[in-house]
Amino acid sequence: MVGDAQATQQFAVYVGGPLPLEDYPDAAIGLLVPGAGPSTSRDQALAALVRGKVENSLRGGIPEGPPVIGVTQAVPAGPHILVGLPQGGTQSNDKRYLVVVSGEGYHGILTSDSTRIPGLVSIADIAPTALGEDGALGSHADSSPAQTLRDLDARIDGHNDARLPASILAGILILVLALWRPRAGLLGFAAALFANLALGLAEVSSFWPVQAVIALAALSGLLLERVLRSDLGEGSFLGGVVLAYLIVLDVDGSAVALSPFGPTQNARFYGISNLLETMLLVPGLAGAYFLHRRLGWAAFALVALVTFVAIGGNRFGADGGGAIVVVVAFGVLAVLLAGFRGRRLALVLGAILLLGAVLVALDAAIGPSSHVTRALDSGPGGLLGDLRDRVELSWDRIVHKTSVTVVVAVCVPVLVYLVVRMLRSSAPLARRALPLAFAAALAVSLVVNDSPNDVLTAGLVGFVVMQVVMLRDRCAAPVHSPGSLPPPHSSPRAAVPRRS
Repeated sequence: MVGDAQATQQFAVYVGGPLPLEDYPDAAIGLLVPGAGPSTSRDQALAALVRGKVENSLRGGIPEGPPVIGVTQAVPAGPHILVGLPQGGTQSNDKRYLVVVSGEGYHGILTSDSTRIPGLVSIADIAPTALGEDGALGSHADSSPAQTLRDLDARIDGHNDARLPASILAGILILVLALWRPRAGLLGFAAALFANLALGLAEVSSFWPVQAVIALAALSGLLLERVLRSDLGEGSFLGGVVLAYLIVLDVDGSAVALSPFGPTQNARFYGISNLLETMLLVPGLAGAYFLHRRLGWAAFALVALVTFVAIGGNRFGADGGGAIVVVVAFGVLAVLLAGFRGRRLALVLGAILLLGAVLVALDAAIGPSSHVTRALDSGPGGLLGDLRDRVELSWDRIVHKTSVTVVVAVCVPVLVYLVVRMLRSSAPLARRALPLAFAAALAVSLVVNDSPNDVLTAGLVGFVVMQVVMLRDRCAAPVHSPGSLPPPHSSPRAAVPRRS
Protein backbone atom coordinates (compact mmCIF):
# COMPACT_ATOMS: atom_id res chain seq x y z
CA MET A 1 0.00 0.00 0.00
CA VAL A 2 2.78 2.45 0.90
CA GLY A 3 4.63 1.62 -2.30
CA ASP A 4 1.51 2.30 -4.40
CA ALA A 5 0.97 5.57 -2.57
CA GLN A 6 4.54 6.69 -3.25
CA ALA A 7 4.08 5.96 -6.95
CA THR A 8 1.10 8.34 -7.17
CA GLN A 9 2.62 11.16 -5.11
CA GLN A 10 3.46 14.45 -6.79
CA PHE A 11 5.83 15.26 -3.93
CA ALA A 12 8.14 12.80 -2.22
CA VAL A 13 7.98 13.09 1.56
CA TYR A 14 11.09 12.92 3.72
CA VAL A 15 10.66 12.70 7.49
CA GLY A 16 13.43 13.66 9.89
CA GLY A 17 13.98 15.18 13.28
CA PRO A 18 13.66 18.91 13.99
CA LEU A 19 14.87 20.88 10.95
CA PRO A 20 16.82 24.16 11.17
CA LEU A 21 14.59 27.23 10.85
CA GLU A 22 16.18 29.25 8.07
CA ASP A 23 15.20 30.69 4.72
CA TYR A 24 14.85 28.23 1.83
CA PRO A 25 15.04 30.40 -1.33
CA ASP A 26 13.50 27.82 -3.66
CA ALA A 27 10.77 26.55 -1.34
CA ALA A 28 7.97 27.54 1.01
CA ILE A 29 8.19 26.93 4.74
CA GLY A 30 5.79 26.68 7.65
CA LEU A 31 5.43 25.58 11.27
CA LEU A 32 3.93 22.10 11.62
CA VAL A 33 1.68 21.12 14.53
CA PRO A 34 2.45 17.37 14.86
CA GLY A 35 -0.83 16.18 16.38
CA ALA A 36 -4.09 17.06 18.08
CA GLY A 37 -4.69 17.29 21.81
CA PRO A 38 -2.44 17.89 24.81
CA SER A 39 0.26 15.33 23.92
CA THR A 40 1.96 13.70 20.95
CA SER A 41 4.81 11.32 20.07
CA ARG A 42 6.83 10.41 17.01
CA ASP A 43 4.69 7.32 16.38
CA GLN A 44 1.44 9.31 16.65
CA ALA A 45 2.77 12.09 14.42
CA LEU A 46 4.00 9.65 11.77
CA ALA A 47 0.70 7.75 11.80
CA ALA A 48 -1.21 11.00 11.26
CA LEU A 49 1.14 12.13 8.52
CA VAL A 50 0.86 9.02 6.32
CA ARG A 51 -2.94 8.78 6.79
CA GLY A 52 -3.69 12.46 6.21
CA LYS A 53 -5.84 12.82 9.33
CA VAL A 54 -5.42 13.28 13.05
CA GLU A 55 -6.85 11.68 16.17
CA ASN A 56 -6.88 13.55 19.47
CA SER A 57 -4.25 12.20 21.86
CA LEU A 58 -6.97 11.81 24.50
CA ARG A 59 -8.54 9.24 22.19
CA GLY A 60 -5.30 7.34 21.54
CA GLY A 61 -3.68 9.62 18.96
CA ILE A 62 -3.55 6.99 16.16
CA PRO A 63 -6.11 7.66 13.39
CA GLU A 64 -7.90 4.74 11.74
CA GLY A 65 -7.41 3.62 8.15
CA PRO A 66 -4.51 2.61 5.89
CA PRO A 67 -1.65 4.94 4.90
CA VAL A 68 -2.33 7.06 1.82
CA ILE A 69 1.24 8.28 1.28
CA GLY A 70 4.70 6.87 1.85
CA VAL A 71 7.90 8.43 3.14
CA THR A 72 11.47 8.20 1.81
CA GLN A 73 14.65 7.43 3.70
CA ALA A 74 16.77 10.10 2.01
CA VAL A 75 16.23 13.69 0.91
CA PRO A 76 14.89 13.45 -2.69
CA ALA A 77 16.12 15.55 -5.60
CA GLY A 78 12.79 16.36 -7.30
CA PRO A 79 9.66 18.03 -5.87
CA HIS A 80 9.59 17.09 -2.21
CA ILE A 81 8.34 17.88 1.27
CA LEU A 82 10.72 17.87 4.23
CA VAL A 83 8.93 17.29 7.51
CA GLY A 84 10.38 17.70 10.97
CA LEU A 85 8.72 15.54 13.64
CA PRO A 86 9.13 15.12 17.41
CA GLN A 87 11.57 12.49 18.59
CA GLY A 88 10.80 9.82 21.19
CA GLY A 89 7.69 8.85 23.10
CA THR A 90 4.79 10.73 24.64
CA GLN A 91 5.46 14.45 25.18
CA SER A 92 3.55 17.72 25.39
CA ASN A 93 2.06 18.87 22.11
CA ASP A 94 3.29 22.43 22.58
CA LYS A 95 6.09 22.64 20.04
CA ARG A 96 5.94 23.25 16.31
CA TYR A 97 8.31 21.80 13.70
CA LEU A 98 9.56 23.10 10.38
CA VAL A 99 8.01 21.81 7.16
CA VAL A 100 9.50 22.66 3.75
CA VAL A 101 7.69 22.25 0.41
CA SER A 102 10.02 22.49 -2.60
CA GLY A 103 8.95 22.57 -6.24
CA GLU A 104 5.73 23.23 -8.19
CA GLY A 105 5.94 27.00 -7.60
CA TYR A 106 6.04 26.96 -3.79
CA HIS A 107 7.80 30.04 -2.36
CA GLY A 108 7.74 32.04 0.84
CA ILE A 109 5.25 31.11 3.58
CA LEU A 110 2.94 28.09 3.54
CA THR A 111 -0.81 28.63 3.90
CA SER A 112 -3.35 26.08 5.11
CA ASP A 113 -7.13 25.85 4.91
CA SER A 114 -6.98 23.71 8.06
CA THR A 115 -5.46 26.42 10.24
CA ARG A 116 -6.31 29.65 8.36
CA ILE A 117 -3.20 31.15 9.96
CA PRO A 118 -0.42 31.99 7.45
CA GLY A 119 2.69 30.00 8.33
CA LEU A 120 0.92 27.43 10.53
CA VAL A 121 0.33 23.93 9.15
CA SER A 122 -1.53 20.88 10.42
CA ILE A 123 0.11 17.50 10.00
CA ALA A 124 -3.04 16.38 8.18
CA ASP A 125 -2.16 18.87 5.39
CA ILE A 126 0.91 16.91 4.24
CA ALA A 127 -0.88 13.98 2.58
CA PRO A 128 -3.20 16.02 0.29
CA THR A 129 -0.23 18.21 -0.64
CA ALA A 130 1.90 15.21 -1.55
CA LEU A 131 -0.95 13.75 -3.61
CA GLY A 132 -1.99 17.05 -5.21
CA GLU A 133 -5.56 16.74 -3.89
CA ASP A 134 -8.10 19.15 -2.45
CA GLY A 135 -6.87 20.55 0.84
CA ALA A 136 -3.27 20.88 -0.35
CA LEU A 137 -1.10 23.59 1.13
CA GLY A 138 -0.67 26.90 -0.67
CA SER A 139 1.99 29.57 -0.32
CA HIS A 140 2.48 33.30 -0.58
CA ALA A 141 5.53 35.51 -0.93
CA ASP A 142 7.39 36.79 2.12
CA SER A 143 10.56 38.88 2.26
CA SER A 144 11.90 37.00 5.31
CA PRO A 145 10.02 33.71 5.82
CA ALA A 146 12.25 32.39 8.62
CA GLN A 147 11.86 35.56 10.71
CA THR A 148 8.11 35.57 10.10
CA LEU A 149 7.92 32.01 11.44
CA ARG A 150 10.06 32.87 14.46
CA ASP A 151 7.71 35.71 15.30
CA LEU A 152 4.69 33.45 14.83
CA ASP A 153 6.22 30.72 17.01
CA ALA A 154 6.96 33.21 19.79
CA ARG A 155 3.45 34.63 19.53
CA ILE A 156 1.86 31.19 19.90
CA ASP A 157 4.08 30.37 22.89
CA GLY A 158 3.13 33.65 24.52
CA HIS A 159 -0.53 32.98 23.80
CA ASN A 160 -0.34 29.57 25.47
CA ASP A 161 1.48 30.97 28.53
CA ALA A 162 -0.89 33.91 29.04
CA ARG A 163 -4.24 32.27 28.25
CA LEU A 164 -5.05 30.57 31.57
CA PRO A 165 -3.72 33.30 33.92
CA ALA A 166 -5.53 36.01 31.92
CA SER A 167 -8.77 34.03 32.06
CA ILE A 168 -8.48 33.53 35.84
CA LEU A 169 -7.53 37.17 36.46
CA ALA A 170 -10.43 38.47 34.38
CA GLY A 171 -12.87 36.10 36.09
CA ILE A 172 -11.84 37.14 39.60
CA LEU A 173 -11.97 40.87 38.85
CA ILE A 174 -15.33 40.61 37.10
CA LEU A 175 -16.86 38.62 39.97
CA VAL A 176 -15.64 41.14 42.55
CA LEU A 177 -17.00 44.02 40.48
CA ALA A 178 -20.31 42.29 39.88
CA LEU A 179 -20.89 41.59 43.56
CA TRP A 180 -20.02 45.20 44.43
CA ARG A 181 -21.50 47.13 41.49
CA PRO A 182 -23.46 44.72 39.26
CA ARG A 183 -23.61 46.82 36.08
CA ALA A 184 -19.87 47.54 36.35
CA GLY A 185 -19.23 43.78 36.43
CA LEU A 186 -21.30 43.18 33.29
CA LEU A 187 -19.71 46.06 31.39
CA GLY A 188 -16.25 45.01 32.61
CA PHE A 189 -16.92 41.52 31.25
CA ALA A 190 -17.60 42.98 27.81
CA ALA A 191 -14.64 45.36 28.06
CA ALA A 192 -12.30 42.42 28.79
CA LEU A 193 -13.56 40.75 25.63
CA PHE A 194 -12.91 43.95 23.67
CA ALA A 195 -9.38 44.16 25.13
CA ASN A 196 -8.76 40.55 24.13
CA LEU A 197 -9.67 41.48 20.55
CA ALA A 198 -7.43 44.55 20.62
CA LEU A 199 -4.48 42.46 21.87
CA GLY A 200 -5.02 40.03 19.01
CA LEU A 201 -5.08 42.84 16.45
CA ALA A 202 -1.95 44.40 17.95
CA GLU A 203 -0.23 40.96 17.93
CA VAL A 204 0.60 41.32 21.63
CA SER A 205 0.97 38.01 23.48
CA SER A 206 3.72 38.69 26.06
CA PHE A 207 2.65 37.55 29.50
CA TRP A 208 2.67 40.72 31.60
CA PRO A 209 1.30 43.13 28.97
CA VAL A 210 -1.61 40.73 28.40
CA GLN A 211 -2.37 40.48 32.13
CA ALA A 212 -2.19 44.25 32.58
CA VAL A 213 -4.44 45.08 29.64
CA ILE A 214 -7.05 42.47 30.54
CA ALA A 215 -7.10 43.63 34.18
CA LEU A 216 -7.45 47.32 33.25
CA ALA A 217 -10.21 46.50 30.79
CA ALA A 218 -12.18 44.53 33.38
CA LEU A 219 -11.82 47.37 35.91
CA SER A 220 -12.94 49.89 33.28
CA GLY A 221 -16.44 48.62 33.97
CA LEU A 222 -16.52 51.18 36.81
CA LEU A 223 -16.04 53.99 34.30
CA LEU A 224 -18.37 52.50 31.70
CA GLU A 225 -21.10 52.23 34.34
CA ARG A 226 -20.99 56.00 34.76
CA VAL A 227 -20.84 56.75 31.03
CA LEU A 228 -23.46 54.27 29.78
CA ARG A 229 -26.44 55.16 31.93
CA SER A 230 -29.34 53.75 29.92
CA ASP A 231 -30.58 50.49 28.43
CA LEU A 232 -29.83 51.88 24.97
CA GLY A 233 -26.26 52.81 25.80
CA GLU A 234 -25.44 49.58 27.65
CA GLY A 235 -27.19 47.37 25.10
CA SER A 236 -25.42 49.10 22.20
CA PHE A 237 -22.03 48.64 23.88
CA LEU A 238 -22.65 44.98 24.69
CA GLY A 239 -23.94 44.17 21.22
CA GLY A 240 -21.15 46.25 19.70
CA VAL A 241 -18.51 44.00 21.26
CA VAL A 242 -19.99 40.96 19.49
CA LEU A 243 -20.22 42.95 16.25
CA ALA A 244 -16.53 43.87 16.59
CA TYR A 245 -15.63 40.17 16.75
CA LEU A 246 -17.70 39.50 13.63
CA ILE A 247 -15.92 42.25 11.70
CA VAL A 248 -12.42 41.20 12.80
CA LEU A 249 -13.12 37.54 12.05
CA ASP A 250 -13.99 38.59 8.50
CA VAL A 251 -11.01 40.93 8.03
CA ASP A 252 -8.25 39.12 9.96
CA GLY A 253 -9.28 35.84 11.57
CA SER A 254 -5.74 35.29 12.88
CA ALA A 255 -6.23 38.20 15.29
CA VAL A 256 -9.00 36.27 17.07
CA ALA A 257 -7.30 32.87 16.75
CA LEU A 258 -4.12 34.19 18.40
CA SER A 259 -5.82 36.44 20.95
CA PRO A 260 -5.34 35.57 24.66
CA PHE A 261 -8.76 33.87 24.91
CA GLY A 262 -8.47 32.21 21.49
CA PRO A 263 -8.01 28.51 20.55
CA THR A 264 -5.10 26.56 22.03
CA GLN A 265 -3.39 25.96 18.64
CA ASN A 266 -2.87 22.25 19.26
CA ALA A 267 -6.26 20.94 18.11
CA ARG A 268 -8.45 23.88 17.11
CA PHE A 269 -6.66 26.62 15.19
CA TYR A 270 -9.04 29.23 13.78
CA GLY A 271 -12.38 30.77 14.69
CA ILE A 272 -14.01 30.88 18.10
CA SER A 273 -12.84 28.64 20.94
CA ASN A 274 -15.29 27.17 23.47
CA LEU A 275 -13.98 29.70 25.97
CA LEU A 276 -14.66 32.65 23.66
CA GLU A 277 -18.01 31.19 22.63
CA THR A 278 -19.18 31.05 26.25
CA MET A 279 -17.83 34.51 27.02
CA LEU A 280 -19.39 36.13 23.92
CA LEU A 281 -22.80 34.79 24.89
CA VAL A 282 -22.78 37.15 27.90
CA PRO A 283 -22.67 40.46 25.98
CA GLY A 284 -24.73 38.91 23.18
CA LEU A 285 -27.64 37.86 25.39
CA ALA A 286 -27.44 40.89 27.67
CA GLY A 287 -27.20 43.28 24.72
CA ALA A 288 -30.27 41.70 23.12
CA TYR A 289 -32.14 41.89 26.44
CA PHE A 290 -31.46 45.59 27.06
CA LEU A 291 -32.03 46.66 23.45
CA HIS A 292 -35.29 44.66 23.33
CA ARG A 293 -36.43 46.43 26.46
CA ARG A 294 -35.77 49.79 24.82
CA LEU A 295 -36.32 49.21 21.07
CA GLY A 296 -38.35 45.99 20.80
CA TRP A 297 -38.03 42.68 18.98
CA ALA A 298 -36.28 43.99 15.85
CA ALA A 299 -33.24 45.00 17.94
CA PHE A 300 -33.35 41.63 19.74
CA ALA A 301 -33.34 39.75 16.42
CA LEU A 302 -30.46 41.83 15.06
CA VAL A 303 -28.20 41.11 18.04
CA ALA A 304 -29.16 37.42 17.92
CA LEU A 305 -28.28 37.22 14.22
CA VAL A 306 -24.93 38.97 14.69
CA THR A 307 -24.05 36.63 17.57
CA PHE A 308 -25.07 33.55 15.57
CA VAL A 309 -23.01 34.53 12.52
CA ALA A 310 -19.97 35.58 14.57
CA ILE A 311 -19.84 32.30 16.50
CA GLY A 312 -21.22 29.78 14.01
CA GLY A 313 -20.54 31.21 10.54
CA ASN A 314 -18.03 29.17 8.52
CA ARG A 315 -16.17 32.30 7.41
CA PHE A 316 -16.13 33.62 10.95
CA GLY A 317 -16.18 31.65 14.24
CA ALA A 318 -16.90 28.32 12.52
CA ASP A 319 -18.05 26.77 15.81
CA GLY A 320 -20.72 24.20 14.93
CA GLY A 321 -21.50 23.37 18.55
CA GLY A 322 -21.55 27.07 19.30
CA ALA A 323 -24.17 27.66 16.60
CA ILE A 324 -26.49 25.22 18.38
CA VAL A 325 -25.79 26.86 21.73
CA VAL A 326 -26.59 30.33 20.34
CA VAL A 327 -29.90 29.17 18.88
CA VAL A 328 -30.94 27.60 22.19
CA ALA A 329 -29.80 30.63 24.22
CA PHE A 330 -31.68 33.23 22.21
CA GLY A 331 -34.65 30.93 21.69
CA VAL A 332 -35.13 30.39 25.42
CA LEU A 333 -34.61 34.10 26.13
CA ALA A 334 -37.19 35.05 23.50
CA VAL A 335 -39.92 32.72 24.79
CA LEU A 336 -39.32 33.75 28.41
CA LEU A 337 -39.51 37.44 27.54
CA ALA A 338 -42.63 36.88 25.47
CA GLY A 339 -44.24 34.91 28.30
CA PHE A 340 -45.31 31.97 26.12
CA ARG A 341 -46.78 28.90 27.81
CA GLY A 342 -47.93 25.44 26.84
CA ARG A 343 -48.60 24.78 23.17
CA ARG A 344 -47.45 28.22 22.04
CA LEU A 345 -44.19 27.70 23.88
CA ALA A 346 -43.57 24.38 22.11
CA LEU A 347 -44.47 25.80 18.69
CA VAL A 348 -42.25 28.86 19.05
CA LEU A 349 -39.29 26.85 20.35
CA GLY A 350 -39.70 24.38 17.50
CA ALA A 351 -39.80 27.20 14.95
CA ILE A 352 -36.66 28.79 16.42
CA LEU A 353 -34.77 25.49 16.35
CA LEU A 354 -35.88 24.89 12.74
CA LEU A 355 -34.75 28.37 11.75
CA GLY A 356 -31.39 27.72 13.39
CA ALA A 357 -30.98 24.44 11.47
CA VAL A 358 -31.82 26.20 8.20
CA LEU A 359 -29.27 28.95 8.90
CA VAL A 360 -26.56 26.39 9.73
CA ALA A 361 -27.29 24.40 6.55
CA LEU A 362 -27.37 27.56 4.41
CA ASP A 363 -24.09 28.79 5.83
CA ALA A 364 -22.49 25.39 5.23
CA ALA A 365 -23.74 25.37 1.63
CA ILE A 366 -22.37 28.80 0.66
CA GLY A 367 -19.40 29.13 3.02
CA PRO A 368 -15.88 27.67 2.85
CA SER A 369 -15.09 24.11 3.87
CA SER A 370 -14.65 23.47 7.60
CA HIS A 371 -15.25 20.76 10.18
CA VAL A 372 -18.86 21.99 10.28
CA THR A 373 -19.44 21.39 6.57
CA ARG A 374 -17.71 18.01 6.73
CA ALA A 375 -20.00 16.94 9.58
CA LEU A 376 -23.09 18.06 7.65
CA ASP A 377 -21.91 16.33 4.47
CA SER A 378 -21.77 13.03 6.36
CA GLY A 379 -25.55 13.08 6.94
CA PRO A 380 -27.56 12.37 10.11
CA GLY A 381 -25.43 9.35 10.98
CA GLY A 382 -22.26 11.39 10.72
CA LEU A 383 -23.74 14.18 12.81
CA LEU A 384 -24.72 11.73 15.54
CA GLY A 385 -21.27 10.17 15.38
CA ASP A 386 -19.65 13.60 15.66
CA LEU A 387 -21.83 14.39 18.68
CA ARG A 388 -20.92 11.07 20.31
CA ASP A 389 -17.23 11.78 19.73
CA ARG A 390 -17.56 15.20 21.35
CA VAL A 391 -19.25 13.76 24.42
CA GLU A 392 -16.59 11.07 24.74
CA LEU A 393 -13.77 13.60 24.22
CA SER A 394 -15.32 15.89 26.82
CA TRP A 395 -15.35 13.02 29.32
CA ASP A 396 -11.77 12.13 28.42
CA ARG A 397 -10.72 15.71 29.17
CA ILE A 398 -12.42 15.55 32.57
CA VAL A 399 -10.69 12.35 33.69
CA HIS A 400 -7.35 13.00 31.97
CA LYS A 401 -6.20 15.94 34.10
CA THR A 402 -6.73 16.41 37.84
CA SER A 403 -7.20 20.17 37.54
CA VAL A 404 -10.03 19.73 35.04
CA THR A 405 -11.63 17.11 37.27
CA VAL A 406 -11.55 19.54 40.20
CA VAL A 407 -12.98 22.40 38.09
CA VAL A 408 -15.91 20.24 36.97
CA ALA A 409 -16.49 18.84 40.47
CA VAL A 410 -16.68 22.36 41.92
CA CYS A 411 -18.42 24.31 39.15
CA VAL A 412 -21.25 21.87 38.35
CA PRO A 413 -22.83 21.75 41.84
CA VAL A 414 -22.37 25.51 42.31
CA LEU A 415 -24.06 26.23 38.98
CA VAL A 416 -26.88 23.79 39.71
CA TYR A 417 -27.45 25.42 43.10
CA LEU A 418 -27.55 28.91 41.60
CA VAL A 419 -29.90 27.87 38.79
CA VAL A 420 -32.28 26.14 41.22
CA ARG A 421 -32.31 29.30 43.36
CA MET A 422 -33.10 31.34 40.28
CA LEU A 423 -35.95 28.99 39.31
CA ARG A 424 -37.42 29.24 42.83
CA SER A 425 -37.00 32.99 43.04
CA SER A 426 -40.14 35.07 43.47
CA ALA A 427 -38.80 37.69 41.07
CA PRO A 428 -40.85 38.30 37.90
CA LEU A 429 -39.98 35.97 35.04
CA ALA A 430 -38.77 38.91 32.95
CA ARG A 431 -36.03 39.51 35.52
CA ARG A 432 -35.02 35.86 35.58
CA ALA A 433 -35.13 35.34 31.82
CA LEU A 434 -31.55 36.41 31.08
CA PRO A 435 -29.69 34.14 33.53
CA LEU A 436 -32.07 31.23 32.84
CA ALA A 437 -31.48 31.48 29.09
CA PHE A 438 -27.73 31.50 29.72
CA ALA A 439 -28.06 28.45 31.98
CA ALA A 440 -29.92 26.58 29.21
CA ALA A 441 -27.10 27.48 26.81
CA LEU A 442 -24.47 26.14 29.23
CA ALA A 443 -26.33 22.85 29.60
CA VAL A 444 -26.42 22.40 25.82
CA SER A 445 -22.79 23.51 25.47
CA LEU A 446 -21.61 20.79 27.83
CA VAL A 447 -23.14 18.24 25.45
CA VAL A 448 -22.19 19.61 22.02
CA ASN A 449 -18.74 20.99 22.90
CA ASP A 450 -15.65 19.22 24.20
CA SER A 451 -14.02 21.70 26.61
CA PRO A 452 -16.02 21.37 29.85
CA ASN A 453 -13.50 23.31 31.94
CA ASP A 454 -13.70 26.38 29.68
CA VAL A 455 -17.49 26.23 29.43
CA LEU A 456 -17.99 25.81 33.18
CA THR A 457 -15.51 28.42 34.41
CA ALA A 458 -16.55 31.14 31.96
CA GLY A 459 -20.17 30.04 32.37
CA LEU A 460 -20.10 30.33 36.16
CA VAL A 461 -18.70 33.87 36.02
CA GLY A 462 -21.21 34.85 33.34
CA PHE A 463 -24.16 33.38 35.23
CA VAL A 464 -23.25 35.17 38.48
CA VAL A 465 -22.87 38.46 36.61
CA MET A 466 -26.27 38.10 34.94
CA GLN A 467 -27.92 37.01 38.18
CA VAL A 468 -26.71 39.95 40.26
CA VAL A 469 -27.47 42.45 37.52
CA MET A 470 -31.05 41.26 37.18
CA LEU A 471 -31.85 40.59 40.85
CA ARG A 472 -29.58 42.79 42.97
CA ASP A 473 -28.84 45.88 40.92
CA ARG A 474 -30.95 48.74 42.24
CA CYS A 475 -30.18 50.62 39.03
CA ALA A 476 -31.82 48.01 36.81
CA ALA A 477 -34.64 49.43 34.71
CA PRO A 478 -38.13 48.46 35.86
CA VAL A 479 -39.62 45.27 34.49
CA HIS A 480 -42.41 45.72 31.96
CA SER A 481 -45.01 43.38 30.64
CA PRO A 482 -43.81 40.96 27.95
CA GLY A 483 -43.47 42.55 24.53
CA SER A 484 -44.05 46.11 25.72
CA LEU A 485 -41.62 49.02 25.53
CA PRO A 486 -40.56 50.88 28.67
CA PRO A 487 -41.33 54.54 29.09
CA PRO A 488 -38.60 56.86 27.74
CA HIS A 489 -35.76 57.41 30.19
CA SER A 490 -36.10 61.13 29.58
CA SER A 491 -39.46 61.19 31.34
CA PRO A 492 -38.97 62.41 34.94
CA ARG A 493 -41.55 60.05 36.36
CA ALA A 494 -40.25 57.03 34.42
CA ALA A 495 -36.61 57.76 35.01
CA VAL A 496 -34.61 55.14 36.87
CA PRO A 497 -32.36 56.39 39.67
CA ARG A 498 -28.72 55.98 38.74
CA ARG A 499 -25.72 55.95 40.97
CA SER A 500 -23.89 59.22 41.24
